[in-house]
Amino acid sequence: MSVFRLVPALALLALSGCQLAAQPASTSVDRSDFAAGCRSAEDPRCAWINEIARRVTHHFDRADRYRGQRCDVTIGYDPRRGYQVRRTEGDEALCLKAWQAVSSDRQLPAPPAGAPEQIMVTFRPG
Repeated sequence: MSVFRLVPALALLALSGCQLAAQPASTSVDRSDFAAGCRSAEDPRCAWINEIARRVTHHFDRADRYRGQRCDVTIGYDPRRGYQVRRTEGDEALCLKAWQAVSSDRQLPAPPAGAPEQIMVTFRPG
């Protein structure tokens, strides 16, 4: 009986270890200094990430409400389903607003060739 109780715990440990090992490609986008997160303005991946960040922050009505807050949003893309928020970390109100913005904007541009499957965008409204 105790072996059967141990198996789910071991499976959970194995899954969590895999999740920690497979971190998304991280691209930090600070709205006050985008260049800090993306070095080449000519790189189509940088233009794509900048457009995603710009469009998402456009949804932040009353941005002053989120002043001083921070949210790291991990976003994935599936050609059939579009963009999905995979994870958020930070201030709850800002993360909820970013999640809603990504989920509701059906016009976000598709990733360019060579883009990672996931990106992490950091939002820090001024």
